[in-house]
Amino acid sequence: MLNLFRRLWNGETESVTTAAFIVGAASLASRLVGVFRDRVLASTFGAGDTLDAYYAAFRIPDFLYNLVILGALSAAFIPVFTEYLENDKREAWRLAERVLSVVGAAMLVLCAVLFVAAPWLVPPTVPGFLGDKLALTVSLSRIMLLSTFFLALSAVMGGILQATRRFVAFSLAPVFYNLGIIVGVIFFVPNFGPIGLGWGVVLGAALHLFTQVSVAYRLGLERLPVPSFHHEGVRRILRLMAPRTIGLAMMQINLVVLVGLASTLAVGSVAVLNLAMNLQYVPVGIFGISFAVAAFPALSRAASAQNKEAFRHALNGTARKIIFLLLPSMALMLILRAQVVRLVLGQGQFDWNDTIRTADALAIFSFSLLSQALVPLFSRSFFALQNTVTPLWIGAVSEGTNIALALLFREPLGLNGLVLAFTIASWISIALLWWRLRASQGRLGTAGVWISFRTTLVATVVLCAFAVPVRILVGSIWPLRTFWQVALQAGAAAAAGLLGFWVTSWLLQSRELSELREAFIRKLWKRGEVLEGADAAQGH
Repeated sequence: MLNLFRRLWNGETESVTTAAFIVGAASLASRLVGVFRDRVLASTFGAGDTLDAYYAAFRIPDFLYNLVILGALSAAFIPVFTEYLENDKREAWRLAERVLSVVGAAMLVLCAVLFVAAPWLVPPTVPGFLGDKLALTVSLSRIMLLSTFFLALSAVMGGILQATRRFVAFSLAPVFYNLGIIVGVIFFVPNFGPIGLGWGVVLGAALHLFTQVSVAYRLGLERLPVPSFHHEGVRRILRLMAPRTIGLAMMQINLVVLVGLASTLAVGSVAVLNLAMNLQYVPVGIFGISFAVAAFPALSRAASAQNKEAFRHALNGTARKIIFLLLPSMALMLILRAQVVRLVLGQGQFDWNDTIRTADALAIFSFSLLSQALVPLFSRSFFALQNTVTPLWIGAVSEGTNIALALLFREPLGLNGLVLAFTIASWISIALLWWRLRASQGRLGTAGVWISFRTTLVATVVLCAFAVPVRILVGSIWPLRTFWQVALQAGAAAAAGLLGFWVTSWLLQSRELSELREAFIRKLWKRGEVLEGADAAQGH
């Protein structure tokens, strides 16, 4: 058993679908732990001042992390590192070492500067916060900057693991991150007060790093050189990184604006916005991000070889599976939004009013799940082609639309107006990405994708026809006052809906249902490609 675990932990995964299963299963575990994390936070503090400060404190550390790190890795490091691996493995590892040292040094300097400047930088991001609430936000932001340093190093390790198709440790790292936050709430807060929330985030980030280091350093990393920009690969990464960094800067500014607008609304609006966003992101993370991450190495290899057929195959096959999984997720999220919020967050200080506000936001978010899940795939398609400019201007249009609509909708619709603006902007983003990718690559062969969409849409309508009556029926029999009564209603409705979806998909001979079922069986019972890749890795 221990030997099997080591093979899975260190082994290479060749198949996109198998890799997506690994990433998806780990993402599911991470989301479940994340849901428990939010439940612990909500029950301990409610949608009030402390939780408002906690979520607002993430903005500056997240801004730095997304700006400097995600810009380099998602847009530049993985494609360039993959190209080096194909041509000169030894030089590829020297590149990875150099990137690691540069990132570490840069983040140390930037975190130190932001730590000193936090008292002046935080207040403009939360204009509605005053007094102790503002002071707590500043203190938490300073502590969380240390977590940003750990996550930056971990992101480089994660890029190495993705490029070499070692998905297990990469996928499980977020689980340990969330566990660290939970430890902070349960153990640090009683001893240190609300400031313990920040130290929980730091612990989670350290665990995130060490999880990936355990595999990355066995693959080829040998030393940590003096930071330098003289390596040609580092300079290429920086050139590719620049447009993506600007795009992410706009995205982070957009989030800062949304939090700032929410801070001027009723107390708890920042907390409700973040809690609803975390809940709606569960299916996006499990399905959309998992498949996009799994497909990225295949897209990069196809683009590097200028194999358009392989590129289209990877893109369309992944898009079909995302659509197949996200359409029913959208329907269930909309139908069971109040039950989901009550089950996940409805405890302790999180009262019924908080539940209703969060459920209303979740209902609007649910209409953007499919677009949110497809955006990472299409963005990575451009990154694989080493084109970071197109996603930049599309991101600018999307984020600008989001801010403009948020300002327009805030007064008449309140918090729900901010969520509606986010949803509209998300659909604009995916429409523009598809349009430009088709224009640059010619016909994408998406006829099969549209056929799949129509089949899945019919099955999703059947899901609704099964789930809604069951939800109403169970609600008319039991008063739905306890956790288990609400869980019974949600579980029965979801089971009925998914049964209708599965039967309809089977009757319509859904290609995605067959592919996912075969991959699942191969993964569980035949142990297939994961162990073959692991054996090869052990031999190496």
